[in-house]
Amino acid sequence: MSDSFQIAGITEKFHEKDRNGDYILYQVIEAENLVVALLADGVSNSPCDWLSSRTACEKFMQEFLAQPMSSLEERILHAMQEAHYAVLNHEEHHGMLCAFAAVVWRIGEDAFHYINIGDTRIYHIRGEVSEQITVDEAEVVFLRRDTKVAIDGFGQPLSRRVITNAVGSITCRTTVLSGSWAIGDLLVLASDGFYNIYDIIDDVRVAVSQNAEMSRAVAKVWGRNKDNFEDDNSFIVLTMCGGD
Repeated sequence: MSDSFQIAGITEKFHEKDRNGDYILYQVIEAENLVVALLADGVSNSPCDWLSSRTACEKFMQEFLAQPMSSLEERILHAMQEAHYAVLNHEEHHGMLCAFAAVVWRIGEDAFHYINIGDTRIYHIRGEVSEQITVDEAEVVFLRRDTKVAIDGFGQPLSRRVITNAVGSITCRTTVLSGSWAIGDLLVLASDGFYNIYDIIDDVRVAVSQNAEMSRAVAKVWGRNKDNFEDDNSFIVLTMCGGD
């Protein structure tokens, strides 16, 4: 791996589930000096959450690798569209959905490109400041019984969070965005099962600052929080280093 960056990630299923609805995939394309990081979170109340997330990531990477002469923005958009169609038009399973985050960076440049669909997130960390650079495409809906809002045993309304944009939805919306970063900065891709843990993004920042190897930092973050996860959880951390 180049001395100019480090990348590592973890994905783990929730202990009460049979299969992991999240999927991560990252690759260094040495011939083009590119890093591609992908994270998908299958919608659990849709069919085969584990298959939707895997299909989206694998199809995106396949299509991206097949278009080396296009501009990065065009390649990302094409790959994302084909990943969407692969989930939407799956031969065996219909109605699959997933949230999706992607980062593509040409090594050595201060610009990166990204996509986020649904409630996956991408964070940019510089120094002690963490910024969520994506917008959650999700809303809270109140559950109803007949015409009334359902309540729990304490009289509180029951609600759940639903995503308003998803890979596999016929109304899926895709936009390629760009950001800038510098040596020492971090980019963190995360599923909601990961970022819902209080202050965990700051935990990532501290762990990376205290460990020379990214893989060790990522393992420590997951190890410290593994007993608190209440869903499948995934994250990828990419940092720009000062080497060549």
